[in-house]
Amino acid sequence: MHQTSSLNRRPATIADHGNECATARARAERLYAERRRRDSLFPDGLFGEPAWDLLLAMFVARDRNQPMILCKAYRAAGVTDTTGRRLLDRMEADGLITRRRAPRSRKMRIVELTDLAIERLNDYLAKSL
Repeated sequence: MHQTSSLNRRPATIADHGNECATARARAERLYAERRRRDSLFPDGLFGEPAWDLLLAMFVARDRNQPMILCKAYRAAGVTDTTGRRLLDRMEADGLITRRRAPRSRKMRIVELTDLAIERLNDYLAKSL
């Protein structure tokens, strides 16, 4: 068995990190698109993992510097407002998301991934097919 010494490995660079982020986002986009395509082919409600759909959509939106407002988050997860609020309450309690007011609106709320969620998604997506 051949082992590579840590001295023989080249150090990670900013470009490597950028490539990893781009790869993770591409995988998240592909997973989300595959799920939407699958949903379009089968009866409504047959499949369901709204929390996963929401995490993927938020991960992609974050990487694109696009804020995720609540109604957009509910659509991304394919859930009603009531179900979406319950889902976000659970995700917030688990330390995966935060909610805040939109800068220029009293009514709009933005939902964002926490550092913990980003770290876990990056880890998962980096090891995906």
